[in-house]
Amino acid sequence: MRFYKFSFVIIMLILSFTIVINSNEAHGKSHEERQLEEFIKGNDYIPAEKAIVEFEEKYGGKVNLPKKLPFEPSHRFGNIDEEGRLKLHFMRPGKIDKYPTLDFVFYVMPEIDLDLFINASDKVYTLKSGEKAYYRQQHKYFHSLAFTGNKLGYHFGSNPDNIDLDSFIQIAESIR
Repeated sequence: MRFYKFSFVIIMLILSFTIVINSNEAHGKSHEERQLEEFIKGNDYIPAEKAIVEFEEKYGGKVNLPKKLPFEPSHRFGNIDEEGRLKLHFMRPGKIDKYPTLDFVFYVMPEIDLDLFINASDKVYTLKSGEKAYYRQQHKYFHSLAFTGNKLGYHFGSNPDNIDLDSFIQIAESIR
């Protein structure tokens, strides 16, 4: 009889321990959540709103954001890079084997710094505002658009399979 009581207690302890471990795993973060946290930390990102305020305070101007984006982001991050540019990263994380991560990186800088992103081979377009926009197909997998507005320079790029030139122009023109 003692053996059965002892066995019962041991079995209950093992089951209790197993239940505690499983409940902790159930409440743990998913692989995607952990990857996102590592991505944020690795890029020194802060919430986009905070990065925008820091940039505006540093340069004394108002940052206008696009009203149109290539997708509806679930996350908005940002930082001020080493050159003093505002880097905004709009993202909708994917799910492994279900759908890809979508992201759109957008730079804002003092107007004078935009010259670093323009070269003679760029195609020039005129936005509805009258501002010039400089389009560049850098290689098969990346193209970009650079332009000025409100005394700031704007630059963004993407894979042409995700966002075409017309969408780039619409994004640029949605900044007011």
